Order: sequence, then structure tokens, then C-alpha cells
Amino acid sequence: MNLLCRWGLLPRWVVVGLLGAWLAGGQPRAAAGQAAPSDSLARRRAVAPDSAQARLLLRDAAALLAPAPVQARQLAEQAVRAARTSRQPAHEQAAHLLLGRLANGQGDFAAAARHLVLALQMATQRHDTLGQGIAYLNLSNTNKRLKQLPKALADARRAQALLAPLARAGNAKAATAYVKALSNSGTVQMEMQHYGPARTDLLASLRQSRALGDSAAASLALYNLGAVALTTKQGADAYRYYRQTLALDQASGNPQAQGESWLNLGDALALLHRPAEAEAAYRRALPLAREAGALPLVRVAYNGFATLYEETGRPALALAWQKRFIALNDSLYEQSRADQAAELQTKYETEEQAARNRLQAAQLRTQQQIIRRRNVQLGAGLAIAALLAGLAYLLLNRHRLRREVEFAQERQQLAQLRAQAVLEAEETERRRIGADLHDGVGQLLTAAKLNLHALGDELGVPTAGQQALLQNALDVVDESFREVRSISHNLIPNALIKRGLALAVRDFLDKIPAVGRVKINLEVVGIDQGERLLPATENVLFRVIQELIQNILKHAHATEVTLQLIRHATELTVLVEDNGVGFDPAALGEEAGIGLKNIGSRMAYLGGWAEFDSAPGRGTTVTLEVPLAAAG
Repeated sequence: MNLLCRWGLLPRWVVVGLLGAWLAGGQPRAAAGQAAPSDSLARRRAVAPDSAQARLLLRDAAALLAPAPVQARQLAEQAVRAARTSRQPAHEQAAHLLLGRLANGQGDFAAAARHLVLALQMATQRHDTLGQGIAYLNLSNTNKRLKQLPKALADARRAQALLAPLARAGNAKAATAYVKALSNSGTVQMEMQHYGPARTDLLASLRQSRALGDSAAASLALYNLGAVALTTKQGADAYRYYRQTLALDQASGNPQAQGESWLNLGDALALLHRPAEAEAAYRRALPLAREAGALPLVRVAYNGFATLYEETGRPALALAWQKRFIALNDSLYEQSRADQAAELQTKYETEEQAARNRLQAAQLRTQQQIIRRRNVQLGAGLAIAALLAGLAYLLLNRHRLRREVEFAQERQQLAQLRAQAVLEAEETERRRIGADLHDGVGQLLTAAKLNLHALGDELGVPTAGQQALLQNALDVVDESFREVRSISHNLIPNALIKRGLALAVRDFLDKIPAVGRVKINLEVVGIDQGERLLPATENVLFRVIQELIQNILKHAHATEVTLQLIRHATELTVLVEDNGVGFDPAALGEEAGIGLKNIGSRMAYLGGWAEFDSAPGRGTTVTLEVPLAAAG
């Protein structure tokens, strides 16, 4: 779902708003010629008891939501009437919510708002917190489509406030809706041109979707973050986000999604003034769009080439691609008109068939009335027995699930305590070894040096050769003392203890010899001089950075390394990038894989994550992120 078809020449952040139907749980418009529901569905509902009518109608309407939205709306309206007749407010609330989603998808926003407000009122009366949150989420989408952006943002915030506690309590449906609410508020603020708050919400949506294992929502958040970066002319950030969307698209095997990501990368590269790479990205996108049959995407690729060639001073090529764009744009316009006519014809035929189905259902209900009366008593007895059995099962199942949740929480707490104990023991051992080296071996080497001086003075060393040997011995002792002191300082970095992470990292890098080695650039953003984080966070991040830099010096054969420490509003990001030989993370041996897993486990202890982006021949980028709640 990360794919946003780039219609015409609209700005990207405007097109992002078109995803609102998906964010609020909407469905795409059905294609012409989709099959109507079979008569067997109507017959099944005709023989069902009145108490089951609303439930069956809702189920059938949900099944027809995408392939036959007109019939789905008719069934949902019947469900409203059936629920009122049988006094089932939960089913009536669900039917109004479904009608609101259908109206959103069909562009009837006034009807959508009416149904969603009714669903919200019913959820409030029933004290249904989850229902209220989902209703506000859909209302946010409706107001966004109506361009009432402040209302859309307020509704998204209300949805988040209602859904967040349920998500933290383990409600999977609430957690999924909460991710959508965060994404919705982010895209609304993009349209309002509030890019800072938009980025904050989208980063939160990214973290939550990754925690849920929802790659589609994570890909959407990455795409929107890239759109924010492009709009604010942050080419490097846009390139980083779109590379991640491309990786997800390639893993899914979706050619249209891959084509969109290549186009986005081309835009980011053009913004970075890398026209050759931008042109290559557009060329990668074009065959993928054609393979997927995505003509609107092909049209945008044509426009990308035209714009790129115009900006790089190649007017002939720009004109040729612009002509292709205009021709395809006209063709798509004519096709759109034909599709609209076909859709109207299908809608008429579908409504006519639905009327025939209603007549047949009424006749069948009359025929089955006598049979239904005879089966009422038997059905009531069976229903009571089933209800009692179901109640017993639900009680047992609820108890089992509660126990499973408790066990899972205990396992998580134990794992956290084990990780904390291992890291604390490791740091304590480092300090002990460093102190022993400095106070023990260092003192012994100092004593050895003094004894050698005294021995030289006492013996007199008359010859030049003997003096040279004595001096060599003193030099070896001095070198050993310096080595021991260096090891001791690495094990117990005074700069980290006294001045904090940023200054400790700078001190560590300054001690790396520059002659014949790589050039290391350090950038610190958002961290004031001397600012401190939690001790555990500083220790873990310093050790991880130390290990990453040492790995680059040993294995990468790089000439330049960039290390960035960036503090955002809600998280701390560490980016380590080199131009070395790179590697394939999936092809690493067992020992090398353990090193990457250790870094990942250390970041997980802080509540963060680590990402390794590398391939043979193109260097390595390592991204570390720690939430500020865990970072201090």
C-alpha cells in the first residue's frame, strides 16, 4: 500500500491525501462487469431467523465492498433496518460505519459524514471506545477529502487518544487503527504545510507499524516521510527513505510499486543535482510501469524525463518526452470518460438485478413462513444450548488468553532483565580490566623503567653499543606503557564519563591516526555541548559506534566515513556511512552474523533498532534509532 499513483502534475504531498480511503479502512471502486451476489445469498438470508438477518446482511455487504459497492450499500441499508427491528444497536452501528466508508469511497462526503456521525453517537452511547476511535478515524478522512483540514486533524487526534490505550493493552484491531490515525494526521499536516509535526507523526506511525510487523503500513510511512523531505528540499533524507521503500517493494515483487519507488528516487536524485543517476532511476521505473500496465505511472515517467532534460540543458530530448506525455495524457482522459460511461451502465444493471433479487427474496420468505414457525421451538432450544456452550467456551478461552498474555509479559520482562544484566556485567568487567591495566601493569612498567635507569647509572655502560641496548629497552618499556594506557582508556573512556556521548565520540575519533587511514567526518545535530543522556544509553551507543568504526577500519577498505548524531523531537538517530567495498548481510558467516545480531540486541535493549544497508561494491550505511523516552 505504499504506492501513490502520481496523477498528472500535482505536488506529491497533495496526492498523498488520496490514500485517505485506505487509511480509514475504505475500499477501491469496483471495476465494471463485476459479478453480482448469487441468488443463494438471498435465499440463505430468507430462511434465517430475524435475529440473524442484520449479521448476515453485514457480512454479505462487507464481502461485496470492493467488487460491487452499489450492492454493498443496498445490503448495508437493509442491515440498518433489520438491526433496528431486532433492537441490535451494535449491528446498526457497524452498518452505519460501513455506509460511511462506502460513501467516502464513492465521493459522497455529505452522506459519509451523516453515517459516520450516527455511528459515533451509537458507539458513545454503548461506551464502545474502539468504535468511537474508528468512527473518528473515518470522519478524519471525510473532512480531509472535503479539504476541512483543521477538522480532519482534530478528528485524527481524537481517534489517537481513544485508540492508544487499547493498543497498549494488546488490542490488535486498535493497534492497526492507531497506526492509520497517526498516518492520517501526518498526511493532513502535510497538506497544511506543517512539515515538522507531520514528520513527527509519520515517524511514530513508522515505529508502530514496524512493531506490529505491518510492512505495508511501514512502507506507506516511509513514502510519506520521503514526500515531506522532497517538499522541504531535503534530498538526502528523501533518498534514504525511498531506498527503503524500494527494498520493501522489491521484496514484495510488485512491479508497479517498484516503478513508483524508482520514480521517487529519481526525483530525490534530481533534487541532489545528480542528473545521471536520476535519469538511470527513471529508466528503471519506465519498463516496470509498462509491465504492470500502469499508464498513469508511465505518464509521470515521461514528464520526469522531460523535466530532467529541460533542467540539464537538453531541449530536444525534453521536447520529445513532453510530446509523449501529452499524447498519453490525452489518451488517458478519453479512457477515463469511457470508463465513467461503463460504470454508469453497470450501476444501472446492478440496481435492476438487485430489484429482481429483492422480489425473489420476498416470495421465498412467504413460502418459508410456515416452516419457520414449526422450527421456532426447536431452534430456540438449540440456540439456548449453543449459547450456554459458547459462554462456557468463551470463559475458558478468556482465562487461557489472559494466562498467555501474563506469561508473555513475564518472558519479555525476564528477557529485558537478562539483557540489562549482561550489558551491566560487560561494562563492569571493562572498567575492572581497564583499572587493573592502568593501576597494575602500568605501575609495573613504570617501576621497570626506573630500575633500568638505575641499573644504567650503576653499571656506567661504557660503550656506545651498550648505551644503545639500554636505550632500546627503555623505549620498549615506554611503548608498552603507552599501549597499556591506550587500552585502558578505550575500556574506560574518561570523556564519556565526564562529558557525554557526543564529546566522547569526538575524542575517540581524534585518537585515530589520519596518515594512511580513512577520513572520518563527524556531524552532531540537536545535541548541545556537554548534554547528557541516560548512562546506559551513552555506554551502549558508544560501544556500538566504537565497534562499527573499528570494523570499517579493519574490513571496509574505505577512504571516507560519515558519522552523524542527530537528535529529533522524539528519537535519537545515529548514521554511519562509508564508501568501502560493502558486503552482503545475508551471506555472512556464523561469526560475522553474531556481530550484527549483538548490535541489534544492544539496540533492542534501549527500545530502538538497527538497520544495515549494504551490497558488494557500494559501501555500507548503518542506521541506529533510539526513542527519546529511552534515550533520556
